[in-house]
Amino acid sequence: MGEHLQQTVRRATSGDVERLSRTLAAAFADDLLFSHLLPRGVRARDERVRRVFAVDGARSLAHGGLWTAAGGDAGAVWFPPGHWRGTSREDLGELPAWLRIGGRRMRVFQQVRSALFAHHRELPSHWYLLYIGTRPGRQGQGFGGALLQAVLDRCDTERLPAYLEATCERNLSLYRRHGFVEHGTLDMPPGCPPMTPMWRDPR
Repeated sequence: MGEHLQQTVRRATSGDVERLSRTLAAAFADDLLFSHLLPRGVRARDERVRRVFAVDGARSLAHGGLWTAAGGDAGAVWFPPGHWRGTSREDLGELPAWLRIGGRRMRVFQQVRSALFAHHRELPSHWYLLYIGTRPGRQGQGFGGALLQAVLDRCDTERLPAYLEATCERNLSLYRRHGFVEHGTLDMPPGCPPMTPMWRDPR
């Protein structure tokens, strides 16, 4: 990792959540999964996408897994072992926000989440990368790799694996360069775009 990139990467604080939610919403605006969950034309679509990252980002922050880089123009939402799924208390606290986000699409959200949970339950303890993204205009400058490496270094030190589900074909090469390999298949609901589960053993 270049020294300049390394210096831009840090753990996020509560003051970073709003900016990171906007950064990740911009990065995932045309993502196939988000286009399935909240198609173009859905009322207040851009704001609802942003709220997805605000909710998940706040929970990641609470567990020490939210990272920022490039002054908030890149971010990663990680969950440490044992926290990839919210507790009953967390789920209850987040429910009103998810109902506002999902609206009439709530059933679609639930189907996708259930499919991911079903696969996830079979995995050993690991760090989970839920989202990583860079604001358009700053992509291709290495911030994604720097954000990955920050947590993967910890995984290696603690001898823990890492896991993610790739929603974008062009990101597979980035993940492979950092030691991730394809890991089984996901049985997604009808109409949902394919996702690639990827696993990385510690080095």
